[in-house]
Amino acid sequence: MERLIRLGALAVGLVLFALALYYINFRTAVGTIAQLGAALPLALLFSGLWHLARTWAWAWCFPQPRTVSFARLARVRLAAEAFSYLTLRGIAGEPLKVVLLGDVIDAREATAAVALERVAYLIVTTWIVGVGSILAIIGLPLSHTWFRVFRAFAIAAGIVALLTVLVIGGRGSYVQSWIVRIDRRFGTSIAGGRLMRFAGAVERQMLELLRGNPVRLAVLLLATIAAYACMAVEAWVVLHAIDPATSLNASLAVETFSRVASFASAFIPANLGALEASSLAAVAAVGAVSGGAALALARRLRGLFWAAVGLAIYPRRARGSNTSALRQPERNPGHPHTLLYFPDDASVRIPPFARLAGLPIAERVLRPAQRAGYTRIFVWLPDAERTATQETSFTRLARSMGGVIIARREEDWRAC
Repeated sequence: MERLIRLGALAVGLVLFALALYYINFRTAVGTIAQLGAALPLALLFSGLWHLARTWAWAWCFPQPRTVSFARLARVRLAAEAFSYLTLRGIAGEPLKVVLLGDVIDAREATAAVALERVAYLIVTTWIVGVGSILAIIGLPLSHTWFRVFRAFAIAAGIVALLTVLVIGGRGSYVQSWIVRIDRRFGTSIAGGRLMRFAGAVERQMLELLRGNPVRLAVLLLATIAAYACMAVEAWVVLHAIDPATSLNASLAVETFSRVASFASAFIPANLGALEASSLAAVAAVGAVSGGAALALARRLRGLFWAAVGLAIYPRRARGSNTSALRQPERNPGHPHTLLYFPDDASVRIPPFARLAGLPIAERVLRPAQRAGYTRIFVWLPDAERTATQETSFTRLARSMGGVIIARREEDWRAC
C-alpha cells in the first residue's frame, strides 16, 4: 500500500507539473526574465532558504534525539511539497510526508511532528501577518479599501494570538475531550473508534511536544519568522529590479497580502490563476503596479523550479543493507540478545496498553528494544493474568513488528 501511494503520488505530480508548464506563455516569460536579470536567481536563493527554515522547524517537532537525519527530512519535505504544490497545498502533501518516513518513524510520531510544524507555521505566520498589516497601515499611503483589508488582517491575527497563548498555557487535550463530551451527550461511541483514538494520540503527543520544551517553541518561532522574511525579501528583490523605489515595508505588505491569499486558495492545484491575481492585487495596494506581472511570473517559475527539484529527488526506500540499517542496528547472529518482557504484575495496577504520551507502554518497550538490536523478544502472558482484549492487542503488536514471541503457557516458555 505504501508503495502504491508513493508511485501514485509521483505519477499525479508529474502530470500536474506538465499541465502547469503547458499554461505558461514562454515568450512573455523570456522577456520578463531578461528584464529581471540577477533578481531571478536571487529570488530562487531566498526561496531555498525558506525551505531550509521550514525543514529546521520540522526537525525540531520530532522527539529528541531525532532518529532521522536533517538531509532525509529536507528531501522528504521537498518531494511532498512538490506534490502538495501541484495538488492541494498544505493538504495533499502532509500525509505523504508520513508515508515517506514510514520506514524510520512511527506513524503517530511522524503525524504529530507534521501537524505541529504545520499548525505552528500557520499560527506564527498569522501573527506576522498582523504585524505586517499594522506596519502597512502606519507606513504606507493605503486607499480606504486597502486600509480596511489590512485592519481586518490585524484584528484576526490578534484573536489567533490570544487563542494560541491560552492553548500553550492550558492543560489537557481539546479535540478528544470534546468528542468524549459529545459521546456522553448523545450516547454515541465516536471517541472509541480507531480513527479518533489515533487522532487523540496525535493530539496528546503534539501538545506534549509543544508545551514540554521552551527551546522548541523558540525554534518554531524563529524559523517561521526567518521563512517569512525570506519571502518578503524575495518580493523586494523582484520588485526592486522593476522599480528601484520599492521599499522593504511595501514588500512586506505585498507578502502579507499574498500569504493570506495563498491560504485562501490552497484548494487550487498549483495555485493557477490565484497566484497571479494575488500578486497583481498586492502590488497595486502599495502603488508598485509595474512590478506585478514580474512578481507573479517569478513566483510561478520559483514554484515550478522547486516542484521539479522535489519530483527529481522523490525519496524511495533504500535497498539492501541501507534499509536494514535504518530499521534495525547491525546484529551478530552468533551472539543473540534476548529481551524478556513481563507486562503484568500483581502489585502494578497500570495495564501495559495504558497510553504514555500518546503511545501504549507496551509499544514503547518493544519497539525501542527491537531498534536497539534485540534479536529475540519474549512476552510472558499467562492465562491467569491476561484478558481477551490484552491478548488481541499483544497479538496485533507482535504481528506488526515481527520477531516477538508471546508465551502463554509454561510449555511455551520452556520451548523458547
